[in-house]
Amino acid sequence: MAKKGKANSSNPDRGGSHGHTTLFNHILDSEMPESELSDERLAKEAQVLLGGGTASTARTITYISYYILAYPYIRAKLQQELREVMASYPRQVPSLTELERLPYLQALIKEGLRYLMHTDATVYEKPFEFKPERWLDAVHPNMNRNFVPFSRGSRNCLGMK
Repeated sequence: MAKKGKANSSNPDRGGSHGHTTLFNHILDSEMPESELSDERLAKEAQVLLGGGTASTARTITYISYYILAYPYIRAKLQQELREVMASYPRQVPSLTELERLPYLQALIKEGLRYLMHTDATVYEKPFEFKPERWLDAVHPNMNRNFVPFSRGSRNCLGMK
């Protein structure tokens, strides 16, 4: 049975040795009854977190990969954009900042995150088509306003906090 106790940075058994408070610290320090704080319960909470953090990422990468492989024009545009930044790979791995500066790569990622989730035809023309180009050039403000792949507010993705 997990033990309740004050979460603090001086107690390494509480996950605070790195100065971070975890979700598990909050659960253990909550007003939940001791019977709800079993190791099995905490393990199930961990499974939910891992599933939520990996399944959606895997699905997005799968969609993007499929369209890169299925549509030669998408693959060609991406290869052209990556050519310079990847020229020294694997000796030099591009930084995240360098990759964030690649507009077509960013458009592919945004479209992968949008696909099947944000399908309002009044916001996204032909919403069931994978069109990374929709995120280039003249992006309507409604597109960005309605693009919330990680949610907002109290339901926001834990990885974004």
